[in-house]
Amino acid sequence: MRRRDFLRYVSALGPLLGAGIADAARHAAANGTGATRTPPASLPDAQAAAAAQGAVNAAVSVKTPRLVVLDWGLVETLLALGVLPVGVAETAAYNDSVVTPRVPAQVTDVGLRLAPSLELLQQLTPDLILINSSQESQRAMLERIAPVRAFAVYTEAGAPYRHSQAITLELARLCGRAAAGQRLVDATQRALASCRARIAAYRARQSTAARARPLYLIRFFDGRHIGVYGAHSLFQDVMDALDVANAWQGPTDYWGIGVAGLEKLAAAPSADVLYFDPLPPGVARTLGTNRLWHALPAVAAGRVAALPPFWGFGMLPSAVRFAEALTAALTHDAATVAATAELIRGNAAASSDSVADTHDARSTAALKHGSATVASTSGALGRQLPRTHT
Repeated sequence: MRRRDFLRYVSALGPLLGAGIADAARHAAANGTGATRTPPASLPDAQAAAAAQGAVNAAVSVKTPRLVVLDWGLVETLLALGVLPVGVAETAAYNDSVVTPRVPAQVTDVGLRLAPSLELLQQLTPDLILINSSQESQRAMLERIAPVRAFAVYTEAGAPYRHSQAITLELARLCGRAAAGQRLVDATQRALASCRARIAAYRARQSTAARARPLYLIRFFDGRHIGVYGAHSLFQDVMDALDVANAWQGPTDYWGIGVAGLEKLAAAPSADVLYFDPLPPGVARTLGTNRLWHALPAVAAGRVAALPPFWGFGMLPSAVRFAEALTAALTHDAATVAATAELIRGNAAASSDSVADTHDARSTAALKHGSATVASTSGALGRQLPRTHT
């Protein structure tokens, strides 16, 4: 670093370095070395100058570790922080399921999340390999290549949203982006608060019965079996934050999903039903003629809508995107997505992908309470299901 640049940095860092060290550093830099200069600084001055130079170097250059990431929740969080991993597991499937923030094409696909290519990992020479706590069985194998860090977002105790907040800050510190981590946490809280306010404002204009209606949040496995999201899921935490009641009170695993027959959705006749696209191929072909489906009270009343694809085990970026989609569905207000995205755009991510994507405004269905049909970008749902799902 040239001397005048060093002096400028030392002056800027004076409050951090302390007056004595900063003055000594300026003195040492001004005197310099050589025959035409004043004699070399004393040992204390030299130590002070070295300390100042070290502080400057730390301030202007923080090395981001080379990361290989095998968990998609960690991937979306790093991308939202503006950190680009050198390797990610199943990048195409990530982009289809998580949707945004997307993994750029230049990031190496290292293979399966539970069986990554060891050869590729070695070639990437990562500083760290990041996994979730359910992937611990791979630790011994992976540690032959690089140190491994495991993060527990989903546990038997639940609270994945709270865990996501803490882990986001931990990841940010790990990558030298502590400020970005705090911005992401704060922006997520603001986004959820905005969604809650929009839902409350919409409910205030509805009948008492419509305001109190809970909902089922489901994912189809086949034409008769579904996964229902409830306690321990990130979606449940978001629904709680938005003051949206979940009709499912049955058991769930530690990922927050319960397995049930389709007929279980009749247990709460007043509940709405939201299901995630894409439908499995067999379901997409047969749901329109599925008698069990059409016998459900919500379907018969037209209180059903599709949500866009989601990864059900994400972190804060997924929480924001789900909050936007749910708010748009419950208020049939596509502008909700753009409005909420504005709260977080640019606050946390240095990458070109924001935490939220206004694509949701086009793909999120609008759930219309108390009517015979539900408006959807795919067509009318409920009595008249769309012919195809993509």
